[in-house]
Amino acid sequence: MKAWEIMSTALVKITRDTALTKARMLFRKKGNRIAVVYDSLPEGKYLGFINRRDIITLTSVRSDRTVRDLIRGYPKIYKDTELEDIVKMLSKFNVYACPVLESPIDEQAIGIVSYKQIIRALKNSGIIPRAKAAGEIMTQDYLDLFVIPQKERITKAWARLVNKGIPGLVVVRDEQILKPVGILTPTDLIESGRWYFRRESEHAITTPARVRKIMKRGVVVAYRDTPIEVLADFIIQYDFSIIPVVNKRGSLIGIVTQEDVVRGYLEGRKPGRRPIRIVPVPIPVTEKELPVYLPKPQILGQVLIQKEKMRVSGITVSDIAEPGIPAIKINDTVEHARNVMLRNKVNHVLVIDNEGKILGSISKRQLLYALGIRGPLWRRRTFEKQFIFEVINENVPIVRANMSIEEAAKLMVLSDSDIILVVDEKGMFKGIITKDTLVKGFLAIKDLDTVVGNLITPSKISIVHPDHSLAHAVRRMRAYYLDALAVVDGNNLLGVLSENRLPFLALEDARTGLRSRRLLWVRRLERGGRKQGRYIKITPLLVRDALTPFKRVVSINENVRKAIQLMIENDIDGIPVVDNKGSILGAVCKNDIVRELARAGPEKIIKERKEVRINV
Repeated sequence: MKAWEIMSTALVKITRDTALTKARMLFRKKGNRIAVVYDSLPEGKYLGFINRRDIITLTSVRSDRTVRDLIRGYPKIYKDTELEDIVKMLSKFNVYACPVLESPIDEQAIGIVSYKQIIRALKNSGIIPRAKAAGEIMTQDYLDLFVIPQKERITKAWARLVNKGIPGLVVVRDEQILKPVGILTPTDLIESGRWYFRRESEHAITTPARVRKIMKRGVVVAYRDTPIEVLADFIIQYDFSIIPVVNKRGSLIGIVTQEDVVRGYLEGRKPGRRPIRIVPVPIPVTEKELPVYLPKPQILGQVLIQKEKMRVSGITVSDIAEPGIPAIKINDTVEHARNVMLRNKVNHVLVIDNEGKILGSISKRQLLYALGIRGPLWRRRTFEKQFIFEVINENVPIVRANMSIEEAAKLMVLSDSDIILVVDEKGMFKGIITKDTLVKGFLAIKDLDTVVGNLITPSKISIVHPDHSLAHAVRRMRAYYLDALAVVDGNNLLGVLSENRLPFLALEDARTGLRSRRLLWVRRLERGGRKQGRYIKITPLLVRDALTPFKRVVSINENVRKAIQLMIENDIDGIPVVDNKGSILGAVCKNDIVRELARAGPEKIIKERKEVRINV
């Protein structure tokens, strides 16, 4: 690969007599990495180039310095220079970009080559990096040179960028807590203009700004196992000079420069580094694995078709109802609802007004689906009161205490509600029915002879691969009215994906469509003095990140009682099912049991219409 195949033809030309203040204006306006210097324009002689690091040697807006004092004559790269030689020369002269000249005889600049363009060319050519993960290529030597506390004066940062020739600085909270909070590069100084400390001015030196006022808040961070291709994508898209590498606690352990990424592609791991297993990426979903979405009446028709000889158990909702449930007020936030669920170890909460009137309910399932659409707002900021209405289920059925559990199950399926309120003859609140209480009621049926094979959904529907995206798995659960999936890699059972073990994982980000597996984008880049910020993430969560390790199975010929007992003992919503040969068919889940009860329900169901209140 030669220079002419890599270079960009976008040139910014200036003369040696151009004022450095004007050159800084051009860099700021055009965002270029270098400017090509001629003795005159437009047909002058090529003299060299200056880069961003040269621009910030300017320390006063009143300076009369010109470009001629800063011209770099080397390296000289020609259009037929090979890629490996380009990389060697950029490294030798400690520059990240330089002009491409026509030939040694005709030294006219025809383009610019930079590490970023080299990375793009390597990616576009389909070249696989010899090193795999950030930990194999990151820079760890002299790490303190690349780190600066956010409260430090900008003069100290300026001295490192200019005198040490480093491409950028990682801004940390303080010297004791090495957690990245931003990044500072020559570009930030050029754009802000606030690094001036008037060294060249006749005026007295003013108090320099603090780093936190000039840095960009937030920075892409990588982990040891972040794939190099991911880093390359972000460098290409955002032109980051350095990417910090952090451990699981978020503390800085190294940095990756653009040069490191190029060398990772061409040379492989740095000497002495061991191979690192990279973060897996979601495997593609095949056409057969895509959920088939049917109209709700059609699905309910399949679900609620009555079987022959279905018996009514004689158990009523008053026999199994839970006497109480935590309640939150309509003015509370979703974050508060989340905390109430965690604190009380429940999957549902009631929503009431200030007078105690029940307005609806919120469940983990509703949070899961709502946050999957809206994005993880509860992680970002205080909730707007309106967001509670996006999550609340206002269609909570109300039934009498003498209703059978079969009627309640059918009502739960038809209303797509997670809970049912139970009232006495006077309309006073007596308790609630949930999916879990119906399952326990099913277990209480005498002479229960139902086998697992009669309940499980069609073969393979409730199976996902561990490297499927979590968003795909939840879409599958939603499409088929499932609350658990078996996680299988080949013939190896890894565990189950259980709805009640997915509390508050926002599966799809409102902006990018995908929730990240790793926190790779800390905040949206904003000028240091501005307070707004937004979490934007990449690399989707995988099923393996949320599965519950579980190796026990039930056979399709076993009594469903065993599956229910395993669900209760292990606090999961489903148990993997195998056939007579031991092959995994899927998972039997609590929703399957609720649907089995619903099939025995009557055609007509009477719901109470009264308002229900509880003591506030």
